[in-house]
Amino acid sequence: MTSTEDGRESETVISVARVGKLRPEPSSPRGWVSTSRGLWIASYILLMVLVALRLPLTRKYLNANVPADVRSEIGDDRLLSLSMTVGTVMFFLLYAVIIALYFSLAAFLDKRVIPGKSVLAGRVNIGAFFVIAIFATIPVNLFSVLFGVIQPRDVPGFWAYFPSTALVALALFYRHWRGFSTGRKILVVLSAIGLSTIVAIG
Repeated sequence: MTSTEDGRESETVISVARVGKLRPEPSSPRGWVSTSRGLWIASYILLMVLVALRLPLTRKYLNANVPADVRSEIGDDRLLSLSMTVGTVMFFLLYAVIIALYFSLAAFLDKRVIPGKSVLAGRVNIGAFFVIAIFATIPVNLFSVLFGVIQPRDVPGFWAYFPSTALVALALFYRHWRGFSTGRKILVVLSAIGLSTIVAIG
């Protein structure tokens, strides 16, 4: 009687083991990988510092383009200077909001369009659309600060810079999207160029 029960228990254990091998417990699906949040935050802070350094140039530009009739209507130079200061601060705050929305869009595309990421120092993820967003914002503002250029779009090659940097970034990350279908590759290229050039248009 004992041997029979032992035999049944052995059969049960073997059956469970076989079922376990044939039908493994499904693992959780791997989510989209995004660029490390610290890089986004650091880039945003750096960009806003550059924008803040551009504020004297912006104020000078606004002051130089005040219409003569408006200047004569205000009359008081101190009141005009105050209005220029308020306008400059409002510009900075509005630009901060716009850049936050732009980086949010870039982060969304970075996570969904090209899920693959390059890894820096073994733990920092860097995506193609993060690089595109950085190329489209920081170098332009840095150039403006270093050379005192109020309107970078007046510089020759300004309009060609943005799509070119987008294509360079895609080339650097080509191994992450070379296996995509033709339709998805077209989506990648259009999304990259669109994300880059929207800064120039804005």
